[in-house]
Amino acid sequence: MHVIDERLAQWAARASRPQLRAGPTVEDLGGLDAVLAAADHLAQSPFLPHLIQATAHHLDAFGAEATTPLYDAVLNGLRANNNHAAFASATDALAGRPALARELGTPLTRLLLGRLQEAQDAGDDLAMALIGVEAADCLVQLTLAGVTKAARLLGAMDEATEDPAALPEAMATRLPRLLGVLDAHHPGAGLREALERCLMLDHTCRDATFELALGDLRHALEQDQYALMAEQLRKVQDRLTELITIDPDRLDAQLYHSAIEAVLGLSAPDAPTRVHAAASTLRDALHRYRDYRYRARTPAWAQPRQDDVLAWSELTVLLDGAAAHLAPDDPWYAGGHGILTGLLRAYTAHNTIAVLTDIPAAAAVETLVAPVIEDTFLQHEHRQRFLQHALAHDEELRDDPAAQQLQAALVHRTKTTEIATSQQVGDPGKARRWLRLAHQLSDDFAAFVDQTPEHVLDRLELGLRTHEDVREAIADPKYGRLKTGLLSQLKKSPDWLPGVADEFTALLETTLRFAYLCYDIGRKMGGTYTEYLRKRDKDGKKQKVDEALFHQHYREVLQFSALFGVINSEAIDKAGGRTDILVSFGAVQFNVECKIEEDDASETALRQYVAQAAEYQNTNAGFAILLALDKTVGAEGAANIFSSIWIEPVQRPGESEPCLVVVIRIPGGRDNPNLLRPAPAP
Repeated sequence: MHVIDERLAQWAARASRPQLRAGPTVEDLGGLDAVLAAADHLAQSPFLPHLIQATAHHLDAFGAEATTPLYDAVLNGLRANNNHAAFASATDALAGRPALARELGTPLTRLLLGRLQEAQDAGDDLAMALIGVEAADCLVQLTLAGVTKAARLLGAMDEATEDPAALPEAMATRLPRLLGVLDAHHPGAGLREALERCLMLDHTCRDATFELALGDLRHALEQDQYALMAEQLRKVQDRLTELITIDPDRLDAQLYHSAIEAVLGLSAPDAPTRVHAAASTLRDALHRYRDYRYRARTPAWAQPRQDDVLAWSELTVLLDGAAAHLAPDDPWYAGGHGILTGLLRAYTAHNTIAVLTDIPAAAAVETLVAPVIEDTFLQHEHRQRFLQHALAHDEELRDDPAAQQLQAALVHRTKTTEIATSQQVGDPGKARRWLRLAHQLSDDFAAFVDQTPEHVLDRLELGLRTHEDVREAIADPKYGRLKTGLLSQLKKSPDWLPGVADEFTALLETTLRFAYLCYDIGRKMGGTYTEYLRKRDKDGKKQKVDEALFHQHYREVLQFSALFGVINSEAIDKAGGRTDILVSFGAVQFNVECKIEEDDASETALRQYVAQAAEYQNTNAGFAILLALDKTVGAEGAANIFSSIWIEPVQRPGESEPCLVVVIRIPGGRDNPNLLRPAPAP
């Protein structure tokens, strides 16, 4: 046995429980010289965590200068130790000692990123794969603690998940959680796309779905209107429902689903029953969740999430107590003080639950809960008198800030909406309850509600929810604006006729999806067909960039679309030439030209190609498409897709109307985005 091992055994035999948790000091191991002499042994052995603990203690006691000789030993251990258990314990110890991590500085970040990179090619080496994900976990914790900068980690995580199927399964399984944590703190870094790529694999799809749902939840809570927030929360519920269907034992998904159900159910006609059912489901799931949590190791980044779960659970309990008294026929004759207290606790829950005091979570109470409580009083005059009496005569409630806040809100809403004279037809509770119906009927909604029984309104609301609602919910507004703008220009042509318009629209939509695919495709995706989009692959090999690959890839995309039966490529004897792609809808034909530009891909320069596309339409409808592969992309990156699609009118002498050519510029031969830099300021 190595002498340092004997000293560790002697220390462990006499150490107290707190000392065992804190780890040995350098003196416990025989002094600085003894530790330095045994540094290689400690670094390569299962005792690497003890080396880190001893180094951290020495830094706290004697400062950085005295501890510097130990830094190389710590870094060498983290770089070379291939024992997963030792490495995991070491990174855990390091993450809990940010002062030491800060002293180790950039070399620590580099070696942890290196171990993450090595793990991507680990293959069947389970230990190497797990060490890589432990390195990523440590980097996440150090980034959240402000020890390391986020940029390099975000780039490395995005690169690691370009092709999740190529990663060792043991590594890929743990990445979605880390991606979700980083996305919560850096929402604009593109990690949501990485999570979406993880949806394709069975061993990553569950965690990826949950993390995407939490991202949607954060987005929902940023809304400042009831209708928008409620609609977004329903989308979150739908995603969680899919996850629970796949994995019925997914407790965290059940907890959030039940909490959202309680919040949304508070404004439903059957609020007492619906909220109580959600609270019961949440209560059962919470008991099992706590039991699981106490038996499992909790990373530092997971603690705020667990606090959030408990906060939502507390909110649901408060809503359950309030919902019991929201029914229109609830008399409030007995237990009046308790009823009012329950409503007030829900009304100001953002003040009573610590986690929900932070924006944007507090918005869930202020936007979704408080107005419903106010409606409960405004819809029934005797309840307003009940509150006024309590404020005047109940010693406990007289000075209650929540009761005073509620009374002030009721007075304000009564004055601003004149609810006293039009309470039934102007009831905002009904507008919240039947959002789609209110949208459909617009100005007639108030009168319609006044004349229609509530159960009929509920059935109508269900009937209004169609497949089109689902499509609207997932629509990209910028894509919609782009397509609408293009179609509005095309519709001005006299050739926009029945039998032409819908057919060209179908071709245009498929080609736009192709453009989106080209912009977003990763360095490992698409195989040889997509080589032309990249400058170099992961191994630094120069990619093949030519017009043939460009043409083939576009044709392949069309083959897997609804247009697969009407495509002809390299069609000869067309207007004295040969078209790249000819799409034939019976007698109506459209051509798509694929060009490559190596010198100048500006709008002005690309006009040299539009005449050819227009020439092939001389005997058909005046619409064509030009796909231009831009090989001039510089160090600043490519122009975004919305600036790379436009319509060029081509009109020759003697023609009465122009041929409209949709130009779509695709960036080819692109550098790795990590290498790009912004252009100099003008």
